[in-house]
Amino acid sequence: MDQAVLQLLARIKIRLRHDKGIILNTQRFFSDLAYAGQVLDAAEESEDVELVTASLDIRNRLGWISVQAPHAPITSSPNSSANKAPQSSAPKAESGRYVFGARS
Repeated sequence: MDQAVLQLLARIKIRLRHDKGIILNTQRFFSDLAYAGQVLDAAEESEDVELVTASLDIRNRLGWISVQAPHAPITSSPNSSANKAPQSSAPKAESGRYVFGARS
């Protein structure tokens, strides 16, 4: 087990006992996914920012948060003006031309 995960769980355990009176069973937390979800849900309902942050961080470290990239909207016409990149007014540098050195 990762040391950072254990430290986060210790913080969550102490804060849950102090703030909400919930006693966290660490062995059950790692063996019972439903229990772990309930404990972290209770932690995220707290008004303590550090408790909520620790809960989200432990979910992330354990791989329980899956973030998917948002899908681009699909349009019927690939040549529509909405799909074109905006043109910048700055001139583009020519990549094939040598610009450093002596000038004549």
